[in-house]
Amino acid sequence: MVDDDRLVDRLREVIEATDPPPQRLIEVAKASFAWRTVDAELAELISDSSTEPALAVRSAGEAPRLLTFTAGETVVVLEVTREGGAAGAAGEHRLMGQIVAPGAATVEVRHSDGVVSVTTDADGRFRAAPVPGGPISVSCRFDDSERPAVVTSWVSI
Repeated sequence: MVDDDRLVDRLREVIEATDPPPQRLIEVAKASFAWRTVDAELAELISDSSTEPALAVRSAGEAPRLLTFTAGETVVVLEVTREGGAAGAAGEHRLMGQIVAPGAATVEVRHSDGVVSVTTDADGRFRAAPVPGGPISVSCRFDDSERPAVVTSWVSI
């Protein structure tokens, strides 16, 4: 930790002890945070491999779950794998993603414990881990300012 970080931490402690922000202000700030993606297009779930009939295939491990979302001409495909396989870490997952039509973007995987933020490669691929089990939504903000942001609907993994 550098000296500036210690100073900021110390200032935060002093302010919280002497003049904490009103609870209403905190609630309003959190509510306004949800509006930051209001202009994004909502990508709807069009395919979920967990709802498709199981194939008669023998597998040594748990098969990844495939999710496909679409918004306009943008398709977001996610492969969800439990970290460490079926007996892996408690509830942690790895997401491998592909944006079609590809483009450089910042991808945020929003989940109950926070956000995992990553960038795509030139082909629109990305990887996010660890992501806890539970509801997730993926936000894609493209470097091309003409291309609208896309946010997937929430889905439980």
